[in-house]
Amino acid sequence: MYTPFEFEALRRETASWWYVARRKLFREAVAQALRGKREAHVLDLGCTAELASADSQHVRVLNAHAALPVLAFHQMQGLHDFLCTEPEELGLASNSFDVIVAGDILQTVSDDLSSLREMRRVLKDGATLCLTVPAYPLLWGEKDEARGHRRRYTATELRRKLNNAGFEVTRVSYLVASGFFPAMIERIGKNIFSKSIDRHRQVLPRTGSAAMVLLLDVERHLIRYINLPFGTRVVCWARKPALVAERVTVPLWERQWATRPLPQGSS
Repeated sequence: MYTPFEFEALRRETASWWYVARRKLFREAVAQALRGKREAHVLDLGCTAELASADSQHVRVLNAHAALPVLAFHQMQGLHDFLCTEPEELGLASNSFDVIVAGDILQTVSDDLSSLREMRRVLKDGATLCLTVPAYPLLWGEKDEARGHRRRYTATELRRKLNNAGFEVTRVSYLVASGFFPAMIERIGKNIFSKSIDRHRQVLPRTGSAAMVLLLDVERHLIRYINLPFGTRVVCWARKPALVAERVTVPLWERQWATRPLPQGSS
């Protein structure tokens, strides 16, 4: 049985500036990946893109999460087609999806490499993965512990793990560059003056949240052209390589010998 406190916390989270900005990022990534396709299947791992609210009869979206309260909350918000599953063992058929979006999921699993391999397995050949993760282990703090995070990533580390899982990385960039230095100052201050875990999350006022969304809109348009050198999040686009039949090149002299048999002695 789920408590009103859990649903109220989820309601605040889905209204936060990062959730709004990430939703825009994922919807843009899905639209770009599905351009020109009539029929498509999308896996929203984390229920962060809220794609079911978009009017499209040709795109089927499956919303997956490991926590039942999260699925129940999003069902009340109007989403459909849910699956409760762990990212390390997706109960889905191989080569099923044209796009996967994973919003801040990878840092919560015990084995992130197995999760990436599962995502690769259920993707179709040539299909796209777009994911976000928290950046920089040095920014690790009480909020990470409260949210059940196990790690933070650098762009280089995320690229390496995607390559090890069999992905072909298209783009990796930092995001939320506007919040990097305030987060760094906050982390240094807490390391010096306090070791206690924050029991109450600080919530930005509505005007501050709207300003952050506008700043991230600018960053989202900027990363179309350049990779940001720092930020509090890492965003990555990768694809599952398509299987290509190997073409064997036969040398000219070998083809000439193969066209006619060697002369045999006459009887």
